Amino acid sequence: MRSILAIARQRIQLPQGAWRSAAASLVRGDLWDGPQIAEFEAAFAEFIGSADAVTVPSGRGGFKLLFDGFGLKPGAEIICSAFGYPIVPFLVKSLGYNLKFVDCETTTLGMDPEKLEAAISDNTAAVIATHLYGVPCQIDEIAKITKAHGSALIEDCAHCYGAAVNGQKVGTFGDAGCFSFETSKVINTMGGGMVTVSSEAMGERIRETARQGTPNGMKWLFKRLSKTTFESLVTNPVLFNLGVYQALRLIPRGEEDRFASGYHGDEVSMSGKMGRYTNYQARLGLRGMKTVGDVVANRRANAERLIDQLDEKLRFQKPAGSHVDSNYMLVTAMTEELHALAARLLRAGVDTKHLYMRDCSGMFEGAGDFPHALAAEKEVLHIPAHPHLSLDDIDVLAGKIQGAL
Repeated sequence: MRSILAIARQRIQLPQGAWRSAAASLVRGDLWDGPQIAEFEAAFAEFIGSADAVTVPSGRGGFKLLFDGFGLKPGAEIICSAFGYPIVPFLVKSLGYNLKFVDCETTTLGMDPEKLEAAISDNTAAVIATHLYGVPCQIDEIAKITKAHGSALIEDCAHCYGAAVNGQKVGTFGDAGCFSFETSKVINTMGGGMVTVSSEAMGERIRETARQGTPNGMKWLFKRLSKTTFESLVTNPVLFNLGVYQALRLIPRGEEDRFASGYHGDEVSMSGKMGRYTNYQARLGLRGMKTVGDVVANRRANAERLIDQLDEKLRFQKPAGSHVDSNYMLVTAMTEELHALAARLLRAGVDTKHLYMRDCSGMFEGAGDFPHALAAEKEVLHIPAHPHLSLDDIDVLAGKIQGAL
């Protein structure tokens, strides 16, 4: 990459052989159902180290299946981090549960164990601990607290496939984990996800319910393939520089991010989120698992090199210690001049992302004040360091950022 080229915030790639595999699956008749689903679940459970793993149609669907699997009744108290993806607390609230927030801490940006200790009680049915941007939260401490109170612990691992604490994979510290396979994730099956559980009986209950979902049809398949193909094209370095980057510079950049400004309550629905995960997607997932080790290694190398060069100039989200292995799905800096710096970086050819996660407490009346979550919303800026960039590219990128600073 030459210094004159602009760098997209993300690089989405169409899963290997996605169109060809779809056509072949249609001919064989195993596009919707087939043996790859069970193979994918078994391989995933073995890699993560969980008792069982079950494919789910969406992250939203995965959480609902877990809530039902735990037998949580409307009115049960569920604790979420105040800083996170708004869809999670909105889903909790929309399903009739009693939502309570806990502030984040400032290193990993995950739930603060000390704040959780103060907020949890014997009435807390479940705690959702989110691992943000590929950096695990202090999940070992959170697990001790939830266990002491008899509360179920669900790990939101949407960003954190393969990350570990003391060699133990995230998704195994609590009673369940929820993973995402959307297009920007480490494993991309163009949607859907996986839940990991600590009980085989729980896994079978969820699997039985999930298999009762309405099968997806050809319209769904074409939409998924078309959407992912489009995303792969507009984030391709050539096309991004030929047109997308110039368009981004012309669009006014205000307080709201162009592509990810969070969800609002009236947008939360289970409509279209409980269809059945397909055998075709499982085949893509199995292929992804074979190469994900190299992808994560490249992410980590790029992130660590970039952070090392800029650490004295910017504050970064970091793991809790050397005992934590992160996958760095996103490199996350924190700056009080978020919007001004983002504008300067865009002019310098560096596309960034902000307002991906929010101070969710601010979206619910009477939820309370959580200063760390509020500060994170105002300061978090995601810098591109995706695995398709070389280390030389990272050095050029670091120079651009230093110049903007």
